[in-house]
Amino acid sequence: MKLAIAKAVLVNVVFSFPFVVTSAAATAGFELEVEQVKGEITFFTNRTDLIESGVYQQYTEGFKRKYPQVTEVKVVAFADYQGSLRPRMNTNDYGDLVLVLPSVPKEQYSKFYEPLNMYQADEVRFYDVWRHQDKVYGLSMGNQIEGLVYNKQVLAEAQVEVPIRTISELYEAAEKIAKLGKVPFYLNFGAQWPLQYWDKYPVTVAGDRGVYENMLVRDDAFSGETAYHQSFSVLRHLVENKWTEADLMTNSWEESKSTLANGDAGMFYLGSWFIPQVIDRGIDSEHIGIMPMPVNEAGDLRVQLNSDWGYAISKFSKNKETTKAFLMYLLEETNFEEISGFIPTIKSKKVSLAQIEELMSYSPEVIEAPIYSSDFIAVTNRAKIDFYSGGYIQDLVTSSNLEASLKKLDKRWNRAKKRVLK
Repeated sequence: MKLAIAKAVLVNVVFSFPFVVTSAAATAGFELEVEQVKGEITFFTNRTDLIESGVYQQYTEGFKRKYPQVTEVKVVAFADYQGSLRPRMNTNDYGDLVLVLPSVPKEQYSKFYEPLNMYQADEVRFYDVWRHQDKVYGLSMGNQIEGLVYNKQVLAEAQVEVPIRTISELYEAAEKIAKLGKVPFYLNFGAQWPLQYWDKYPVTVAGDRGVYENMLVRDDAFSGETAYHQSFSVLRHLVENKWTEADLMTNSWEESKSTLANGDAGMFYLGSWFIPQVIDRGIDSEHIGIMPMPVNEAGDLRVQLNSDWGYAISKFSKNKETTKAFLMYLLEETNFEEISGFIPTIKSKKVSLAQIEELMSYSPEVIEAPIYSSDFIAVTNRAKIDFYSGGYIQDLVTSSNLEASLKKLDKRWNRAKKRVLK
């Protein structure tokens, strides 16, 4: 027997609220060999928290109820996912369902992952992220929308109106919150990795998915009148005015969630995934909001939609039909997006997080995160600039002269370009 999975023709790359179509035209889609959904599979995940909380146990039990011939779904989590999975991939024994490693070039996808044929381009978000030569090897486990996560009570006490529309208004709001003796804008500077959002901010500042590719044709990619320059200037201004946490170098990631939940901080620039984690610290959901991060003085509102890790199926899986069925079950029939603060990958699936509805009620332009070209990745590697890791941003913010530091980055970038783009 074959199970026909219904498909829907839905929205395109740039879209507006709501993120779901109320009446979708269904067509014949992927046919799953139900008789082959049996036996056991292993899923290697990065979500250690969902194992500890029992969420994945609920999912695997639900999957086995749907497919009684499945005997076991073993879920194994790694805190250091890439460091733990990469050695296993050299042995061809790395489970069945895995996450696509960022360190694997697209040209090598076919060596490690099975092509996925369950969905069409108009049915899922970020269809092209893990696509190579017309074959898709990964599907996003969920998608975050980025903005200013804020404590509504703190901003109300400081008499800050939302949404904050301009950068000047952002600074004014920070000053008002500071007068209350609270942290206006928490960076999690010491944790380092949260600073990656200042690598993403240029896309919304420019309103252009081509920001990174444009860096390949400029000699002043960092120091010039660019969106990158504005990103670092805003960040530096917040720090210099002491509108961030006082002790920048202490890693206070876990503590920071309670700081926002308790009302000791006002705003964070992060993704929607952060919201459920703050709510878990005891604040009522209705007291947490998210709005667009201001991008200019004109009051334009823009937000960026980013994919999370991509699910993939091992090329060497001995139970690919069951693995496909479990992947589809996770995407279509679980509440993973709700508990993770994500927008679903399946476009016909309803957005459940109330805060995302608030964000979209401001009618921002939504920009899907760009896909990096091989040239861009090669230049960043050659320049040894740790994009999306936060390390080089720490150095910029704490340097004695921001402009001089940006010019040094330009020199590194340009040397790398000359070597790569011959």
